[in-house]
Amino acid sequence: MQSFTLDALSPEVRKAVTFEDEHWVYFGIGVGWQPDRCSRCLRLVKQYRAPNRYCINCWKLEIFFSNCTDVKAVKEYLLRESIKDPALHGKWLKKKIKIPKELLTSVPEEAHPDDGVEEDGVILIYTKSIKERDERIRKLLKELRDGGLYKKRSISYRRGCVDYDLIIGNWKTWYDLNKDYPT
Repeated sequence: MQSFTLDALSPEVRKAVTFEDEHWVYFGIGVGWQPDRCSRCLRLVKQYRAPNRYCINCWKLEIFFSNCTDVKAVKEYLLRESIKDPALHGKWLKKKIKIPKELLTSVPEEAHPDDGVEEDGVILIYTKSIKERDERIRKLLKELRDGGLYKKRSISYRRGCVDYDLIIGNWKTWYDLNKDYPT
């Protein structure tokens, strides 16, 4: 895999590709993603106590740090790919945290951290449809495994934000798992 660092990017490109808050580093340009999508979704979930089209058509891929052989190289790969593919975007935790096992409801379970992993970090990659989710998983899994950067045979995914499960119930019950919400 080609070596890549943000330091090699111009300040303008670096600014366009990443920004951060207290807990997350966000990456990618997110072409096709509305900037306020997450805040609108959360507002609607809290207001109506029901899933909405935004969370139903929001598929998040989860790449746990503990499943990577070199987390920094995985992040660099994603940054490089997000420059080539403006629709590729997501975020990663700045540091490992204790992830309660009961909150890990994504599928497949075999892509979750191994038993005994007390603290972990996660890279979340956003997709807007089942088709995009599946295509992105296939590509990432092949390239990360071929590059020796990923240990598991699958990447887990879920619909919507994990916090929504506490408000409106398990994401697997929100909507037909094999369908996207009509746009």
